[in-house]
Amino acid sequence: MKKIVYNILILTLVACFHSCDESIVEEVEYVTFGADSYSTGVDVGGSATFDIPVYTTNIAGSDRSYGVVIDMENSNAASGSYTVPSAITIPAGSNKAMLSIALTDNNLGIGVNNLVLNFADSEGYFSGESTTLGYIQNCEEVTGSVDFAFDGYGSEVTWEILDALDGVVASGGPYADGQASSSDAVVLCSGRDYTFIVKDAFGDGLSFPNNGTYTLTVGGVVKASGGGNYGAEESTAFDTK
Repeated sequence: MKKIVYNILILTLVACFHSCDESIVEEVEYVTFGADSYSTGVDVGGSATFDIPVYTTNIAGSDRSYGVVIDMENSNAASGSYTVPSAITIPAGSNKAMLSIALTDNNLGIGVNNLVLNFADSEGYFSGESTTLGYIQNCEEVTGSVDFAFDGYGSEVTWEILDALDGVVASGGPYADGQASSSDAVVLCSGRDYTFIVKDAFGDGLSFPNNGTYTLTVGGVVKASGGGNYGAEESTAFDTK
């Protein structure tokens, strides 16, 4: 009889612990972003909204809110170009919601703006890794051309166009000696700042044996021009606004 009672007691304790473990698992709160990175663009002078999905492991009978913070140390997004809600609410009966980030073309410039987001620390739940929203100013293409009338030594002539971060976005040359002229097409982004640089390897520009000329035209507008003896190089800052 004692053995039967003992076995019943053991089974009761095991069932109790098993039930308690299931209760603990069900009560664990975990929230995470849908992915670790996203990318989008903003039109020149415009605005956009980007939705980042947020998930929880459980479905609850009431709304749940989780704080959202920006990792300023690891973000390089332009000031004033984004608005991030301070919290995300998962509605009752669901385990998903969208975190809507408002973006504007405010000081975006050229390059990728990275916005790193985390969930605020809390004792009420566990959270996943951060997510990064990378966004750029969309490029509205504008076409143009770089035209030369050479002095006789086209092999000495090269040129390049730099963006605002000094990256080379277009280049040309050297050309053939005795070549009379050339015309190279270029494609740039509207609303950007650039620098056009024309170089001469001999250091006498377009001046021997004849005077030559160069012209940069973008969108039907002359942005840079010159010729004759400009030395080793000549640069002109311009924009495509």
